[in-house]
Amino acid sequence: MDKFSILLILFLSVCKVSFAQESTGERVDFSIPKTVYFGGERVWIASEAMRGDSPSESKIIYAELVNRYNESVAVAKMPLEEGRSFNFLLIPTNLPSDNYLLRVFTRVSPYQNLEEGLVQQFITIFNRTVPPTVVSERKKSVQVQNSSEIVLSNKVNAPGSKLTIELPPSTELDVVSVAASNPFLSTQGMISSAVAYGSLEKHSLVPELFGHVIEARVDEAAVDTTKLYYLSLHGEKSALFTDRPDADGSMFFDAGGMKNWKYLVAQADGNGSLLDFGIVSPAPVTHFKSDFIFPELEISPADQDYLKELLKGGQVEGYFVNEFDATLFPVVTGLLEDKTYLLDDYTRFETVATVIKEYVPEIRNKTVKKKREFRVLDDVMDAGFDSNPLMLVDALPVFDSDLLAEFDPANFKKLDILKRTFFLNEEKFSGVMSFSSYKNDFGGFPIPSNGIYLDYEGIQPKVVSAQSLFDSPDQEKNIMDWRTVLYWSEIPETTSSDNSIEITIPDLKGTYQITVVTKTAQGASKEYMKTFEVK
Repeated sequence: MDKFSILLILFLSVCKVSFAQESTGERVDFSIPKTVYFGGERVWIASEAMRGDSPSESKIIYAELVNRYNESVAVAKMPLEEGRSFNFLLIPTNLPSDNYLLRVFTRVSPYQNLEEGLVQQFITIFNRTVPPTVVSERKKSVQVQNSSEIVLSNKVNAPGSKLTIELPPSTELDVVSVAASNPFLSTQGMISSAVAYGSLEKHSLVPELFGHVIEARVDEAAVDTTKLYYLSLHGEKSALFTDRPDADGSMFFDAGGMKNWKYLVAQADGNGSLLDFGIVSPAPVTHFKSDFIFPELEISPADQDYLKELLKGGQVEGYFVNEFDATLFPVVTGLLEDKTYLLDDYTRFETVATVIKEYVPEIRNKTVKKKREFRVLDDVMDAGFDSNPLMLVDALPVFDSDLLAEFDPANFKKLDILKRTFFLNEEKFSGVMSFSSYKNDFGGFPIPSNGIYLDYEGIQPKVVSAQSLFDSPDQEKNIMDWRTVLYWSEIPETTSSDNSIEITIPDLKGTYQITVVTKTAQGASKEYMKTFEVK
């Protein structure tokens, strides 16, 4: 096993006791600037995970969308630093118009304390091609109780004008947001897990101390604890991980320093069958109470103009540029090559076998029972190994040496060779021959017939700059101001002074809602709200 896996197992054995003894466990909280969206928009989320008064040990926090049928329809893996995260969930464009439950959690928090470890609220999502139910007259949602402690310089505002908002005095401000109101949602604000869920399915604790841990499972009836499974992650970089199932069929692949991959490929040793293999979502499996109701989404013809305005805002948000951490973290694979061949430095031949034969003396071709195989020269023993090496194409294991030998390497950039016994976790291989393509896309080499390709995105990049995220556009550029979020205090480094803020009124007409949440030193929260019109 690699050091991450060993540490993970040791930590699990200790934490299953210590976590159970600690009554509070990890406490999760989050806020969002608005509750009405269109498909393709980002739901910006400011979240935190704490253990008591200290940041939690978890390195990942999750945001998930759940539909009214208790189906998970989107999951974002967001990095935690010192227990805090500022990131987003991208709404899939194919979701039908409806109200969805947005919930936030870490890998362990729901199982330690369901009420504080799994937090959620409803949001409304519209899809132009899959509209909601249209009625002649929509039921009015619960009216906002306008707080007298929020004072506005103007009640009705014209586009481009300035609005000064005096916030509740002598309080510790926690969150302040000014955004387009959501008249389509009757249930707003945080929802207690005790109200929403009748049960939570049990699951072993999988603390994520270094990065994302990918869980897989084999049906118990098909478990073979000696069978080796390979999981390769692919994106800007690629990396390979291995594991064998436990007696219950569980496997855990700790991605460690690997972060921003786009998809994975799973394989069984020797390209064996994966009919009984599946990836397990990091989200907790919950069951709604029978009396927990998803509010129905309905619109009327009178809503058409407002929805058109909201759609403009949803489309323009994508044009604002946010800076993301593009650092390529080193991925520790244990492979320190002894020799590298940059294939463009040599004559390009039409098959891998010919390349090996013509100018790679560290490897020789061999025919065994009419099948091409490869033998790496063992530097330690000064003799050839007696079996195929670990063969890789962009970290994808290749088990068919005959197929690789006959493949045209025109899109392969380089060949790395390890001329010693290679250990990957507890596995031992007769050296390594590893090809890398120009685009990290296997260079046209086919994914093995029994392999499973799965869109399974990695940890989202850290947002390093978002200060101008909801700023009004520069008037000199003559750009229409179609913002639906006018202010949000959760953006890193956002400040307000003297308990007042000044905002620029956008061109989008309609009702906007001010939400202020305060907290006492004892942690008690109070919410103030007020609306204003843009005409």
